[in-house]
Amino acid sequence: MILKAPAKINLFLEILNKRQDGYHNIESIMHTVSLFDILEFELKEENKIDLICIGNNNVSNDKNNLVYKAVIKFKEQYNINKGIKIILTKNIPTGAGLGGGSSDAAATLVALNKIWNVNAGIKELEFLGATIGADVPFFITGGTAKISQIGNVVEKIKTDFNYTFVLVKPNFSISTVYAYSRVKFPLTNLQKINTITECIATGKFSVEKARVLFFNRFEDFVFDIYPEIKLIKDTLGRLGCVSLMSGSGSCVFGLVEDVNKIDYITNELKKYDWNVWVTNSVVSL
Repeated sequence: MILKAPAKINLFLEILNKRQDGYHNIESIMHTVSLFDILEFELKEENKIDLICIGNNNVSNDKNNLVYKAVIKFKEQYNINKGIKIILTKNIPTGAGLGGGSSDAAATLVALNKIWNVNAGIKELEFLGATIGADVPFFITGGTAKISQIGNVVEKIKTDFNYTFVLVKPNFSISTVYAYSRVKFPLTNLQKINTITECIATGKFSVEKARVLFFNRFEDFVFDIYPEIKLIKDTLGRLGCVSLMSGSGSCVFGLVEDVNKIDYITNELKKYDWNVWVTNSVVSL
């Protein structure tokens, strides 16, 4: 079995408060896009997990990898005493705010559910995914969703939201833990998620509305430490895109207003030492 695990971008991300357990409550809108990791699954006779990672030397192939953790969690949850070989081809950069590791873990849960004929429901897989990572539940179905609490509560937004995005990443990554450590409370002028949620859900979303409604609180705490990320955002804006940092960075996405200008935009971005991908919305997995 071969599955594609998509990246995500955050169209909105507000940090509400810090919890007693050290995590943060957030509100966000996540949206999957067509930059994919590829996972190949093959049954093994012996009760062993073989994970092979291709394409990124920084990604481990042991218990520190969320794919490996997903297999262990699934086997424990459903008392599976069988083996699996997984080849993971990494295309989604790490430390970019694109959720690649969580997406890989979610794809693994979905694949094992089919391969081993467990027939667990979506909510059951989301619950199991939350024990692996906060973003994993979202990727079980992907598309567009409102995310809350520590990121583990997923409310699907039924929409035909479908756009072209340019993803731009500098040649460095940002640790999510570090980005959260930069957040200072109290936050002033908390942004509300209701308006952008309604616009997307009712089909009233537009590029012009995106210029007002797209928001990421992490920009307040990341740009001063990493001014190159701010430069990427400003450059995308100069090229006519509505731009925003995704998650805790370091990747910035640009919503392309005129798809006929894609070649112009990418050619301009090639003048910088940045990694660039042109992607489209992934409406549902």
